Amino acid sequence: MNQLPPMPKPRPWWRRTDFFLVMLSVVVALLALRLFGGISPVTSELTIAPYAEEPPDAALPPLTPRQVDEMPESGPPVRFLMLNAENYFVAGEKQRSRYVNRPKPERECEAVAEVIAAAKPAIIGLAEIGGPLALEDLKRRLRDRGLDYPHSRVLTRGGEDRALALLSMHPVVQDESRADYGLFGVQKRRMLRGILDVTVRTEDGRLFRVLGVHLKSRVSDDSAAAESLRNREAQTLARYIQQEMREQPGMPMVVFGDWNDNPQDSSVRLMVQGMSTECALRRMNPKDSRGEEWTLYYKRGNTYNTFDHLFVNEPMKKRLKRGDASGIVDIPAARQASDHRAIWCDLR
Repeated sequence: MNQLPPMPKPRPWWRRTDFFLVMLSVVVALLALRLFGGISPVTSELTIAPYAEEPPDAALPPLTPRQVDEMPESGPPVRFLMLNAENYFVAGEKQRSRYVNRPKPERECEAVAEVIAAAKPAIIGLAEIGGPLALEDLKRRLRDRGLDYPHSRVLTRGGEDRALALLSMHPVVQDESRADYGLFGVQKRRMLRGILDVTVRTEDGRLFRVLGVHLKSRVSDDSAAAESLRNREAQTLARYIQQEMREQPGMPMVVFGDWNDNPQDSSVRLMVQGMSTECALRRMNPKDSRGEEWTLYYKRGNTYNTFDHLFVNEPMKKRLKRGDASGIVDIPAARQASDHRAIWCDLR
């Protein structure tokens, strides 16, 4: 009788084909996770990159849908002003990059306060503020001019000296600001300065959600790469806005920032044309006393640009149905305060 051949000895686990297939699958999954770590390809929701130099402030209790639904429909105008304060650094501020930043000259700091005081805003959004000490310095100068802002937020990020900030006469009831949002579609990258996201409440119970950004500048050896980065930052912001507006559909929102792009450029057009219908934004069109719209003058190229922008969402647009009040502060001090001009609008 023929005997069956002896059973082969089992192969060691490290030589088995299925083991290598499993390990290959794990490696591929990890690479995909690293590649798409900024935004989940399934939910399209932003994730937080694993980086934060400074711990965030103690979290405020989240606003409930009822609080949003029950806010008054209208009220007196609440003036909002946005200004790129052009390197508003002060002595003693914590260094967050390898660069040595000189304090902003006294006359220029005074001019910044004078420009803001001319508009008498209730809420101020700032770009290129050095940090907490610089913000306190500006608050002191505004108090000297009769304007008190007891509520403030500043958003800093390691490696970047120019921060975003908010000053408000009204209490802050929600702060979702983060400096470490993963950049849309790019491995291991983050927005340069994050997203300032603060909600304030007026005395009559109205809520205004204020978002601020400062996109990549045009000062770069590779202008195409800088433009690509601005577009990705704008895409990150657009995803974030759509996500947040779906969670608070009735919340009036104003978005401010230095886009470093003109209205016809793709990073700006994305905010108006690239959003879903229910989350569409409208760009405000502030003008100065001569009817001019530029916010930045480049001496080197003798060019005028509109790089600073204000956007409002649909709930805010409905509140502005009586007419859009907006403008540009063009008093003489504006030339000393910053290379940007302050823009403002009245919220309702």
